Amino acid sequence: MDPHEQIRHIMRSLGRWHEQWVFCGASAAIMHGLECSYRQLRPIHVAVGKSRRAKNQATIRYHALSDPDAVIIDGVKVTSIQRTLVDCASTMPFRYALAPIDAALRQGRIGKESLLAYVDSLPMLRDRERVRSIIALGDGTSENGGESECRAVLHDMGFPVHRLQVEFPCQSHPGRVHRVDFLWVREDGTLIAGEFDGVRKFVDPSMTSGRTIRQVVDDERDRQECLKGSGVDMVRMYYSDLDDPWTLSRRLETARVPRRMRGK
Repeated sequence: MDPHEQIRHIMRSLGRWHEQWVFCGASAAIMHGLECSYRQLRPIHVAVGKSRRAKNQATIRYHALSDPDAVIIDGVKVTSIQRTLVDCASTMPFRYALAPIDAALRQGRIGKESLLAYVDSLPMLRDRERVRSIIALGDGTSENGGESECRAVLHDMGFPVHRLQVEFPCQSHPGRVHRVDFLWVREDGTLIAGEFDGVRKFVDPSMTSGRTIRQVVDDERDRQECLKGSGVDMVRMYYSDLDDPWTLSRRLETARVPRRMRGK
Protein backbone atom coordinates (compact mmCIF):
# COMPACT_ATOMS: atom_id res chain seq x y z
CA MET A 1 0.00 0.00 0.00
CA ASP A 2 1.13 3.54 -0.66
CA PRO A 3 1.56 5.80 2.41
CA HIS A 4 -1.89 7.37 2.05
CA GLU A 5 -3.62 4.00 1.89
CA GLN A 6 -1.60 2.81 4.88
CA ILE A 7 -2.96 5.73 6.91
CA ARG A 8 -6.51 5.04 5.71
CA HIS A 9 -6.12 1.43 6.82
CA ILE A 10 -4.91 2.54 10.27
CA MET A 11 -7.79 5.01 10.59
CA ARG A 12 -10.36 2.37 9.65
CA SER A 13 -8.95 0.13 12.37
CA LEU A 14 -8.88 2.92 14.96
CA GLY A 15 -12.41 3.94 14.00
CA ARG A 16 -13.67 0.43 14.81
CA TRP A 17 -11.96 0.50 18.21
CA HIS A 18 -13.04 4.07 19.03
CA GLU A 19 -16.47 4.61 17.51
CA GLN A 20 -16.78 8.08 19.06
CA TRP A 21 -13.62 9.39 17.41
CA VAL A 22 -13.87 11.98 14.63
CA PHE A 23 -10.70 12.32 12.58
CA CYS A 24 -9.76 15.82 11.50
CA GLY A 25 -7.06 17.92 9.81
CA ALA A 26 -4.61 16.10 7.56
CA SER A 27 -6.05 12.72 8.59
CA ALA A 28 -9.53 13.73 7.42
CA ALA A 29 -8.06 15.18 4.21
CA ILE A 30 -6.56 11.77 3.41
CA MET A 31 -9.91 10.05 3.95
CA HIS A 32 -11.56 12.63 1.69
CA GLY A 33 -9.06 11.67 -1.04
CA LEU A 34 -7.33 15.04 -1.07
CA GLU A 35 -3.65 15.71 -1.72
CA CYS A 36 -1.55 15.72 1.43
CA SER A 37 2.22 15.72 1.82
CA TYR A 38 3.75 12.51 3.12
CA ARG A 39 5.35 14.67 5.78
CA GLN A 40 1.90 15.46 7.18
CA LEU A 41 0.56 11.90 7.40
CA ARG A 42 1.55 11.40 11.03
CA PRO A 43 0.53 11.78 13.76
CA ILE A 44 -3.16 10.87 13.35
CA HIS A 45 -5.41 13.85 14.15
CA VAL A 46 -8.55 13.35 16.23
CA ALA A 47 -11.21 15.92 17.20
CA VAL A 48 -12.46 15.87 20.79
CA GLY A 49 -14.93 18.01 22.70
CA LYS A 50 -13.53 21.07 24.43
CA SER A 51 -14.61 19.72 27.80
CA ARG A 52 -12.62 16.54 27.35
CA ARG A 53 -8.98 16.43 28.31
CA ALA A 54 -6.89 14.15 26.14
CA LYS A 55 -3.11 13.83 26.28
CA ASN A 56 -1.32 13.88 22.95
CA GLN A 57 0.71 10.81 22.10
CA ALA A 58 3.52 10.19 19.63
CA THR A 59 1.06 8.72 17.13
CA ILE A 60 -2.17 10.57 18.04
CA ARG A 61 -2.79 14.30 18.36
CA TYR A 62 -6.06 15.59 19.81
CA HIS A 63 -7.78 18.82 18.82
CA ALA A 64 -10.53 20.51 20.82
CA LEU A 65 -13.46 21.15 18.46
CA SER A 66 -16.89 21.93 19.87
CA ASP A 67 -18.60 21.20 16.56
CA PRO A 68 -16.53 18.84 14.38
CA ASP A 69 -19.22 18.80 11.65
CA ALA A 70 -18.74 15.07 11.04
CA VAL A 71 -19.46 12.89 8.01
CA ILE A 72 -18.79 9.19 7.44
CA ILE A 73 -16.38 8.00 4.73
CA ASP A 74 -15.74 4.29 4.26
CA GLY A 75 -17.13 3.65 7.72
CA VAL A 76 -14.87 6.26 9.34
CA LYS A 77 -16.10 9.45 11.02
CA VAL A 78 -14.21 12.49 9.73
CA THR A 79 -14.81 16.21 9.67
CA SER A 80 -16.72 17.56 6.64
CA ILE A 81 -14.64 18.65 3.70
CA GLN A 82 -15.11 22.35 4.48
CA ARG A 83 -14.18 21.88 8.13
CA THR A 84 -11.22 19.72 7.08
CA LEU A 85 -9.86 22.39 4.76
CA VAL A 86 -10.26 25.09 7.40
CA ASP A 87 -8.41 22.95 9.94
CA CYS A 88 -5.63 22.22 7.44
CA ALA A 89 -5.22 25.94 6.76
CA SER A 90 -5.26 26.64 10.49
CA THR A 91 -2.86 23.96 11.71
CA MET A 92 -0.55 23.04 8.84
CA PRO A 93 2.55 25.03 7.86
CA PHE A 94 1.65 27.16 4.84
CA ARG A 95 3.98 25.08 2.65
CA TYR A 96 1.68 22.06 3.05
CA ALA A 97 -1.72 23.71 3.55
CA LEU A 98 -2.36 24.63 -0.10
CA ALA A 99 -2.31 21.07 -1.45
CA PRO A 100 -5.61 19.81 0.06
CA ILE A 101 -7.32 23.12 -0.78
CA ASP A 102 -6.15 23.02 -4.40
CA ALA A 103 -7.21 19.37 -4.65
CA ALA A 104 -10.73 20.08 -3.36
CA LEU A 105 -11.13 22.96 -5.82
CA ARG A 106 -9.70 20.89 -8.69
CA GLN A 107 -12.06 18.01 -7.95
CA GLY A 108 -15.04 20.37 -7.81
CA ARG A 109 -15.79 19.27 -4.25
CA ILE A 110 -16.29 22.84 -3.06
CA GLY A 111 -16.07 26.41 -4.40
CA LYS A 112 -13.68 28.99 -3.02
CA GLU A 113 -16.42 31.52 -2.24
CA SER A 114 -18.52 28.98 -0.36
CA LEU A 115 -15.43 27.88 1.57
CA LEU A 116 -14.64 31.47 2.54
CA ALA A 117 -18.27 31.96 3.57
CA TYR A 118 -17.95 28.88 5.78
CA VAL A 119 -14.86 30.39 7.41
CA ASP A 120 -16.85 33.55 8.21
CA SER A 121 -19.71 31.48 9.66
CA LEU A 122 -17.56 29.83 12.31
CA PRO A 123 -18.08 31.71 15.60
CA MET A 124 -14.85 30.61 17.27
CA LEU A 125 -11.90 30.29 14.91
CA ARG A 126 -8.32 31.12 15.72
CA ASP A 127 -6.20 32.85 13.09
CA ARG A 128 -9.25 33.55 10.94
CA GLU A 129 -7.44 36.02 8.69
CA ARG A 130 -4.56 33.59 8.12
CA VAL A 131 -7.05 30.88 7.19
CA ARG A 132 -8.83 33.24 4.79
CA SER A 133 -5.56 34.33 3.16
CA ILE A 134 -4.45 30.72 2.56
CA ILE A 135 -7.82 29.70 1.11
CA ALA A 136 -7.79 32.79 -1.12
CA LEU A 137 -4.55 31.50 -2.68
CA GLY A 138 -6.14 28.15 -3.54
CA ASP A 139 -6.22 27.32 -7.25
CA GLY A 140 -7.95 24.32 -8.78
CA THR A 141 -5.77 24.48 -11.90
CA SER A 142 -2.81 23.22 -9.87
CA GLU A 143 -2.28 19.66 -11.13
CA ASN A 144 -0.91 17.91 -8.05
CA GLY A 145 0.20 18.31 -4.47
CA GLY A 146 3.85 18.79 -5.37
CA GLU A 147 3.03 21.80 -7.54
CA SER A 148 0.84 23.21 -4.76
CA GLU A 149 3.66 22.83 -2.26
CA CYS A 150 6.14 24.42 -4.66
CA ARG A 151 3.78 27.35 -5.27
CA ALA A 152 3.44 27.93 -1.54
CA VAL A 153 7.22 27.99 -1.09
CA LEU A 154 7.59 30.39 -4.02
CA HIS A 155 4.95 32.67 -2.53
CA ASP A 156 6.68 32.64 0.85
CA MET A 157 10.00 33.54 -0.79
CA GLY A 158 8.43 36.51 -2.57
CA PHE A 159 8.03 34.97 -6.05
CA PRO A 160 4.24 34.55 -6.32
CA VAL A 161 3.27 32.73 -9.50
CA HIS A 162 1.41 34.90 -12.01
CA ARG A 163 -0.37 32.13 -13.94
CA LEU A 164 -0.67 28.34 -13.75
CA GLN A 165 -0.83 25.67 -16.47
CA VAL A 166 -0.34 27.99 -19.46
CA GLU A 167 -0.22 26.43 -22.94
CA PHE A 168 2.04 27.40 -25.85
CA PRO A 169 1.77 26.02 -29.40
CA CYS A 170 4.49 23.59 -30.46
CA GLN A 171 6.62 25.03 -33.25
CA SER A 172 7.61 21.68 -34.74
CA HIS A 173 4.32 19.74 -34.49
CA PRO A 174 1.20 21.70 -35.54
CA GLY A 175 -1.72 21.02 -33.24
CA ARG A 176 0.47 20.04 -30.29
CA VAL A 177 0.82 22.33 -27.28
CA HIS A 178 3.35 22.63 -24.50
CA ARG A 179 1.94 23.37 -21.05
CA VAL A 180 4.07 24.89 -18.32
CA ASP A 181 3.40 24.56 -14.59
CA PHE A 182 4.02 28.21 -13.68
CA LEU A 183 4.42 31.40 -15.68
CA TRP A 184 5.74 34.83 -14.77
CA VAL A 185 5.76 37.99 -16.86
CA ARG A 186 8.78 40.22 -16.30
CA GLU A 187 8.52 44.01 -16.26
CA ASP A 188 9.95 44.14 -19.79
CA GLY A 189 7.18 41.82 -21.00
CA THR A 190 9.39 38.75 -21.46
CA LEU A 191 8.15 35.41 -20.14
CA ILE A 192 9.72 32.86 -17.85
CA ALA A 193 8.17 29.50 -17.06
CA GLY A 194 8.71 27.43 -13.94
CA GLU A 195 8.65 23.64 -14.10
CA PHE A 196 8.33 21.53 -10.98
CA ASP A 197 9.76 18.09 -11.72
CA GLY A 198 9.41 15.10 -9.45
CA VAL A 199 10.76 11.58 -9.88
CA ARG A 200 7.26 10.36 -10.82
CA LYS A 201 7.48 12.28 -14.07
CA PHE A 202 10.20 9.90 -15.23
CA VAL A 203 9.15 6.56 -13.74
CA ASP A 204 5.36 6.52 -13.18
CA PRO A 205 3.71 4.62 -16.08
CA SER A 206 0.63 6.86 -15.80
CA MET A 207 2.84 9.84 -16.65
CA THR A 208 5.42 8.36 -19.04
CA SER A 209 2.92 6.93 -21.58
CA GLY A 210 5.12 3.90 -22.14
CA ARG A 211 8.30 5.89 -22.78
CA THR A 212 11.67 4.98 -21.31
CA ILE A 213 13.42 7.37 -18.95
CA ARG A 214 15.77 8.36 -21.76
CA GLN A 215 12.84 9.12 -24.06
CA VAL A 216 11.18 11.22 -21.36
CA VAL A 217 14.40 13.18 -20.85
CA ASP A 218 14.84 13.68 -24.61
CA ASP A 219 11.23 14.84 -24.97
CA GLU A 220 11.71 17.30 -22.11
CA ARG A 221 14.83 18.70 -23.77
CA ASP A 222 12.98 19.13 -27.08
CA ARG A 223 10.07 20.74 -25.26
CA GLN A 224 12.34 23.24 -23.55
CA GLU A 225 14.01 24.15 -26.85
CA CYS A 226 10.59 24.66 -28.45
CA LEU A 227 9.49 26.97 -25.63
CA LYS A 228 12.76 28.88 -25.92
CA GLY A 229 12.00 29.39 -29.60
CA SER A 230 8.65 30.88 -28.55
CA GLY A 231 10.44 33.39 -26.33
CA VAL A 232 9.79 31.57 -23.06
CA ASP A 233 12.73 31.14 -20.68
CA MET A 234 12.68 28.21 -18.28
CA VAL A 235 13.70 27.52 -14.70
CA ARG A 236 13.39 23.99 -13.31
CA MET A 237 12.74 23.13 -9.69
CA TYR A 238 12.85 19.82 -7.82
CA TYR A 239 11.39 18.76 -4.51
CA SER A 240 14.76 18.92 -2.78
CA ASP A 241 14.97 22.61 -3.78
CA LEU A 242 11.99 23.37 -1.54
CA ASP A 243 14.05 22.40 1.51
CA ASP A 244 16.73 24.96 0.60
CA PRO A 245 14.81 28.18 -0.10
CA TRP A 246 17.90 30.39 0.17
CA THR A 247 19.69 28.60 -2.68
CA LEU A 248 16.48 28.40 -4.71
CA SER A 249 15.89 32.12 -4.20
CA ARG A 250 19.36 32.94 -5.55
CA ARG A 251 18.70 30.77 -8.62
CA LEU A 252 15.34 32.44 -9.27
CA GLU A 253 16.91 35.87 -8.96
CA THR A 254 19.62 34.89 -11.44
CA ALA A 255 16.89 33.75 -13.84
CA ARG A 256 15.18 37.15 -13.38
CA VAL A 257 11.96 35.71 -12.01
CA PRO A 258 9.83 38.69 -10.90
CA ARG A 259 9.95 39.24 -7.16
CA ARG A 260 7.31 40.87 -5.00
CA MET A 261 8.44 44.10 -3.42
CA ARG A 262 8.91 43.91 0.35
CA GLY A 263 5.87 45.03 2.27
CA LYS A 264 3.46 44.11 -0.55
